[in-house]
Amino acid sequence: MALPIDPDHINERDLQSLVDNGVAEGILFDYKAALYGASDSEKKEFLKDVSSFANTAGGHIIIGMTENCGVPTGVIGVQGDLDQEKQRLESLLRDRMEPRIVGVRMRAVTLGNGQRALVIRVPKSWNQPHAVVHNQSRLIFARNSAGAHMASVDEMRSMFLAGATLLDRARELHRERMQEVHSADGPGPLPFGGEGGRVLLHVIPFSAFSSEGVLDLGLLEREYLPPIFCSGYNIGYNADGFYTTSGDPTNGLSGYVQAFRSGIIESAAGDVRTPSDGAFLLYAVNFENEISQKIEDYMTVLSHAGVVPPMLIVLSGVRMHGTTVVGESRQSAQLPVRKSDLLFPAVSIEAYGPKKDYCRALKPLFDTIWNAAGSPNSPSYGPGGKWA
Repeated sequence: MALPIDPDHINERDLQSLVDNGVAEGILFDYKAALYGASDSEKKEFLKDVSSFANTAGGHIIIGMTENCGVPTGVIGVQGDLDQEKQRLESLLRDRMEPRIVGVRMRAVTLGNGQRALVIRVPKSWNQPHAVVHNQSRLIFARNSAGAHMASVDEMRSMFLAGATLLDRARELHRERMQEVHSADGPGPLPFGGEGGRVLLHVIPFSAFSSEGVLDLGLLEREYLPPIFCSGYNIGYNADGFYTTSGDPTNGLSGYVQAFRSGIIESAAGDVRTPSDGAFLLYAVNFENEISQKIEDYMTVLSHAGVVPPMLIVLSGVRMHGTTVVGESRQSAQLPVRKSDLLFPAVSIEAYGPKKDYCRALKPLFDTIWNAAGSPNSPSYGPGGKWA
């Protein structure tokens, strides 16, 4: 028995169906007759319940539902200001959970008896383990059919390995797609234009490597998905999902976006360099501005599609041999790039937010392009790594 995918669509009938079908507490559900109290032990209980879901398979806490031996017996609701209660619980999650759990949603459901139930949906996290901060200790909880419990050594090991495995899979995907870009294979009918200077960008939701969540491809037609270093584009569908392409048909494809059903967004561009006196120049400031803008565009699309962060950002330059990266001026340029591939460090974006927050996360990536231009770091950041 599952509740509607969108918490905003959960109603009293859905909650009553849990009672009618005898859906017991366990890995996916936890029932509470009353709100969590204000004592430290009650706060810890709330954080334990939420973190145990995030560290295991995700699930729901339903407040305002009675139970007997874990089996729900009635939907009674609770009294009080649930808007204020949601703010209190969100504050606890923000201040006493490390790292922060992204994507927790709370909905007050109006009942026929005049009361309201509070449904808390906790997504499975791909940034586990999450620890409860309690009395200067970090407590890690997991979940099984009996409910929440302190995680065992084996369970904690699995949590840590899950994150590492996801990173490995993301990098392997990027390497495989680099070969496609190197061979000038895009989703459209035309090959890339230009002989080199190609760029490949991936925005990879950690949830993409599970069976959870599939993008609504029809939604993407209404979103803004230009390829990197491009603005206008054409759209299409293929076996992988939805794509956009941009470029002059007489000169070949200059860029594309492939949005996979899993939520992964792949964007690539043909030769992004500027020819000058027999050299091929890549301006660090233009590169930085373009990548930061497209990251904001793609994150907006994923947000509208309901894809839960965190996201891994993986970027590389393909067939970059002989490219000169230019920083503040042409005179400051270094020797041309000697390798075919220009590799950047992978970075993660933990939550949706304004562009400046994304850029702060992207600093290691932008420092790399400025290093290639002979600068110690990107000049676009102020004290503390803030985007200037």
